[in-house]
Amino acid sequence: MCTVSVIAIQGGFRLACNRDEQRSRPPALPPKVARFGERLAALPLDPAGGGTWVAASDAGLAFALLNANGTRARQAGRMSRGLVVPTLLGCDGLEAATSRALKLNCRDFAPFRLLVVDARACAVLSWDGCDRDFELLPLARPLMFTSSGLGDALVEPPRRRLFEEMVWARPTPAAQNAFHRHRWPNRPHLSVHMSRPDARTVSHTVVDVAPERVCLTYHAAAPDDHGPVERVALEIPSSVPA
Repeated sequence: MCTVSVIAIQGGFRLACNRDEQRSRPPALPPKVARFGERLAALPLDPAGGGTWVAASDAGLAFALLNANGTRARQAGRMSRGLVVPTLLGCDGLEAATSRALKLNCRDFAPFRLLVVDARACAVLSWDGCDRDFELLPLARPLMFTSSGLGDALVEPPRRRLFEEMVWARPTPAAQNAFHRHRWPNRPHLSVHMSRPDARTVSHTVVDVAPERVCLTYHAAAPDDHGPVERVALEIPSSVPA
């Protein structure tokens, strides 16, 4: 369960992610830098599954994974969805990451939506447990993706309307931050900064990608709550295509 948004900024892009999880799930480990083949990547780790839901690499890429909660019967999957992103972190660019993602055996995983972003576009691989879909979205306009254990179709319309009101006309980091902090007092279960008896927004991550540097900022609490903040920066080698 997550809400992810992407906006273009001068020379790059900015991805923000609220992670929503069951209250019983153990907290994630703070981001670390690890080597994947020839690439370095920064990623927080989920101790329950050993994977991650968000990451950034020195190829100038950002990655995010959302659960998919549709109308079809849920498929358990024999492998944790959190292992999807780490399989792509060694890729040198969006095309290579997309090619590798399309070779995944999706039937190993419960339904998900995978985002891979560079300064030009966002690749989206969706798996609903039966069918796979792929699309490439330019960063000409701000993008938003969201999911909820209550059902994606329930939370998508109100959150999308809010995103259009708050971010589309003025896609700045400040507007994006305000969107991810937003909570309706009478509808906390539908909010971007969500809360309900069994689940809540547990962390907030921002990935800033500029031509020469990637920075992942991890806030180990909901956007407006007090909690430790960890920042990891990676230099983008000059050999990486612009």
